[in-house]
Amino acid sequence: MKECAIGIDQGGTNTRIALIDREGTIIACEVYTTPANQPSKAIIQLISNGVEAILEKTKYPKDRVHGIGLGSAGFLSPQKGIIYFSPNIPTLANLSMTKLLEEETGFKTCLENDANAAAIGEHWLGAGRGVDNFIFITLGTGLGSGIILHGEIWHGTYGFAGEMGHTILFPDGLPCKCGRKGCLEAYCSASAIVYFTHEKLKQGKASSLREVSTVLTSQIIFQHASTGDSLALEVFKEIGTYLGIALSNVFNLLDLEMAIIGGKVAEAGDFILRPARDEVKRIAISSKYHTAQVVKSKLGENAGVLGSAFLVFQNIM
Repeated sequence: MKECAIGIDQGGTNTRIALIDREGTIIACEVYTTPANQPSKAIIQLISNGVEAILEKTKYPKDRVHGIGLGSAGFLSPQKGIIYFSPNIPTLANLSMTKLLEEETGFKTCLENDANAAAIGEHWLGAGRGVDNFIFITLGTGLGSGIILHGEIWHGTYGFAGEMGHTILFPDGLPCKCGRKGCLEAYCSASAIVYFTHEKLKQGKASSLREVSTVLTSQIIFQHASTGDSLALEVFKEIGTYLGIALSNVFNLLDLEMAIIGGKVAEAGDFILRPARDEVKRIAISSKYHTAQVVKSKLGENAGVLGSAFLVFQNIM
């Protein structure tokens, strides 16, 4: 059997666990609901049980699995294996994640920010393959990002680089789960889509969404946008515009080749990408020789698990 790694993508809504070989083939993958507001012990147990279940399902021998790569949402230290703070999974604060997982599973574990892991995945096998300088944006419950510079993930001085979701778009703007106000994440994420939709409905705007009897989600709003609902389309255009403004600033600062947009919300495609590209074209510095690209992820929801597995192949094997 081939040498493999366990790649995990832990977000505020879902935790994806996959068994992956050195060529990037996903042998098996399972998705679980993240117990985001439960004690950290429940989160550790979920991962441990998920790893055991996927090995049992595939009948893969443990001695052919070289470790676990965990991409987790939040501010963390890959070197120390500690999650300092996770806005969307608050019980992970100040947790020695790698130590606990190694004790629980018996596998050596490496830790990375979830968006960084997805950026690594895209650089390995996705839209960023062969591209040395790009930013990866994951749009989900929140907004994460990872930056590849000169072919390597950029951690910065203290390991917090790439937190584009917590750059300030509007001073004293909407509250963010990180505790500050005006962060991009509050204006450009699944949560933001739902918030702005409710605000526009309160304003009395006509919409087929008024007929929805269940709790509104970004997926439901996307479905109504797909059928031409004007309010839903307006929300996605607004979200995409905010994203484009933020990307333009990043392009102007770092002179990147492209931005890769992934995550669940990116499934909205051109509803978000078109206004984002329009803003980049309007604001970002470019020339006849080069124009920064805004493209959709090629790996989709598998970018994070692939990048996390790559960390094992790179650092543990």
